Formats: sequence, structure tokens, C-alpha cells
Amino acid sequence: MRPTPTTWILSASAAALLAVPAIAETPAERERETVFPQARAATAAAEAIAREARRVRRGPVHPLDGKPDYGSAEAAFGASRSGHTHAGQDVFAPAGTPLVAVADGVIAETGTDGGQGNYAYLYNPRGDRTYVYMHMVRPAEAKPGERVRAGQRLGGVGCTGSCWGDHLHFEVHAGRGIGGEPIDPLPLLRRWERAHG
Repeated sequence: MRPTPTTWILSASAAALLAVPAIAETPAERERETVFPQARAATAAAEAIAREARRVRRGPVHPLDGKPDYGSAEAAFGASRSGHTHAGQDVFAPAGTPLVAVADGVIAETGTDGGQGNYAYLYNPRGDRTYVYMHMVRPAEAKPGERVRAGQRLGGVGCTGSCWGDHLHFEVHAGRGIGGEPIDPLPLLRRWERAHG
């Protein structure tokens, strides 16, 4: 019995699909694709997950996702300010430059006030340190109690609160919260900058 034209078209399409060779680069890949037709899709999915894992680094990482400018001596930790000593390091960058978590941790506090502007405190239990981000362009993107990963975006550089130009005021304190001893952030910032180029 001769096939009908419809059957012939379907058969020809099926034959054409079967005739297309698998795209594989090595003998192992060719074998995988012969045995498991979904291997290429699974491999692509695994590669996408690996890329994402590399993007969100475990830390520590520099808080500024961009080229940092540490300014002059007035921007440094310990500089004399009107009525107090500067407890952090100012890092200058264009408004909106992404700010990221320097380490895995939990957001201890966020808020907005006249001095700090939009701010976030990140507590890292492993290092028993609190990292402070001030003057962000908008309120923090993470909420108090939220767990974050190193490299996760927290906000952007701005000039909210008491400031004179777009920058991140970055502090490091021993323990949880800002009551612990302040630590000069600049050596850490330079180390993180070198580590991640």
C-alpha cells in the first residue's frame, strides 16, 4: 500500500530530524548525547549554575562593585571631623555604583537618618564583625534579619544624609552592631581590591 502524501511528508520530516548529527565536541560528549538525548541541555544548565556561583563570590569582597577612589587624608579613618573622629573610610564613586555585601552574613539594621543617610549594617558571624554602609542613594535593598551572600547587591553609592559628594562611608566594627571597637577599613579594602582585581 502506497503511503498518502500526508504520511510521506511526516515520514520525510522524521527522517530529516533523525539524519541531523548530534553536535558534540569530544568522544565523551558524543557518547553522552547518543545515550542521553538531554545531556546537552543538562550540561548547559549546570554551566549556568556554575557561572552564577562564581558571580556571587563567598568573600570577602570589596564593597564597591567598581573602581574605588579613597580620596585624601580627610576621607581616612581617624581623621578629625567637627566634634568627632572619622570612624570609617570614605570610598568615592559615581552615584548609583553598586554596593555589595563584603561577606556572608545577616543584615543587622537598616534605616535612614540625617547623619548616615540611607544605611545598612551587615554582621558577619564567622569573623564576628559588623560592616557599615552609609549615604546610599536609596534605602537598602535587603531587610533586617535577611541573610545575604558575599557579592550580593545591597544598594548604590549616593549622597544622602550628612555628606558633600557621592561616596560610600564604610566602617568595620568588632562584634555585632556599631558598639564594638572601630577598625581601620583601608587595609581590608585594599586587600579585597587586590584579591578581586
